[in-house]
Amino acid sequence: VELTEKELLNVFERFGVKRIWPKGEKFNPNYHQAIAEVPGTGQPAGIVVDVVQAGYLIGDRLLRAAMVAVARGDAVVSGAGLDTTA
Repeated sequence: VELTEKELLNVFERFGVKRIWPKGEKFNPNYHQAIAEVPGTGQPAGIVVDVVQAGYLIGDRLLRAAMVAVARGDAVVSGAGLDTTA
């Protein structure tokens, strides 16, 4: 199965079809479809933390958007003002 996938990707590449795998990149609504927002990842808001389904481009045209999970970028809560003596 892996060899078949590799050969298919090679054929795609010969015809100008490129795979989009945006993990770690900033979310771009022109190329990515957000299907989940993940809290507590330690990443800034809008960074792709997981790719569920790869996307594809042919030249500059989008064939299929990559389905991704995006970091929520939760605000860091500081300990200032909290009473820790109780």
